[in-house]
Amino acid sequence: MVALLLSAAAAAQPVTIDTLLGRIYNEPNPQPYTMTADYSAEFVINIPTGKVTVRALGTIVESRSAQGEPRQRKATVTRLDVPLLLRPFSGSIRKVVTDLIEVEQKPGEILPLMDVFMVEERPPNQYLVGGVRRDIVTETMRKYGQGASVEDGAARRAIAKWLWSPSQRASIVRPGPGPYMLTALVDDGGLLHQLTLAYDWGQVGNRITFVSIGGRPFWRQVVSDSSSDVPGLGRVDGRMTLLVQNHCLNCAPR
Repeated sequence: MVALLLSAAAAAQPVTIDTLLGRIYNEPNPQPYTMTADYSAEFVINIPTGKVTVRALGTIVESRSAQGEPRQRKATVTRLDVPLLLRPFSGSIRKVVTDLIEVEQKPGEILPLMDVFMVEERPPNQYLVGGVRRDIVTETMRKYGQGASVEDGAARRAIAKWLWSPSQRASIVRPGPGPYMLTALVDDGGLLHQLTLAYDWGQVGNRITFVSIGGRPFWRQVVSDSSSDVPGLGRVDGRMTLLVQNHCLNCAPR
């Protein structure tokens, strides 16, 4: 009975941000593998002069060559449908399509630059987290006389959460190649289901639905949104909807 009570008490402990970050960073299944799949993608770009739609079909190969190595993703476009006026730029558009699929913002490259904190728990077993770039948090703490606490993780997260709040976000916009703020939805296994990165020129966000094959999560649907100001065009909004099917784990390439 005592063992059961202790077990129940342990299970009732809330997930901390440190626990969640550890699960995000650590790959639970680091063995080599190769996954092949087919995809269809639609890109809708809204500009002041109208809307442009590009559609693509192709294949994806996702793999890890050796245990513990980072995974790689290779996309091939087998069909590309573009409006008549954009056909001279088909080569460039093809590269944009493959880059959007292959180039993945890895948590290990972004999260260490941020002071990350828990916002709230969302059922089922998901957590909304936020983050503000560390140099911005340090600058703010020194500005308000809290320089002695810049090494205190709890204090940094409290300041970051305050800066992340809607009433303060306009004050933390900073230029640079990296994002100044993030918002993410993470499950209790450390899998990112939504990620929005804020830059001084706009924001980039995605929502991912996964399918589990052989104990590994793979893309089933990805919806990515971006919004930015482009010189000469004004505000440009875009959305990519990617559907992935015919997954095949450790199959011969087709």
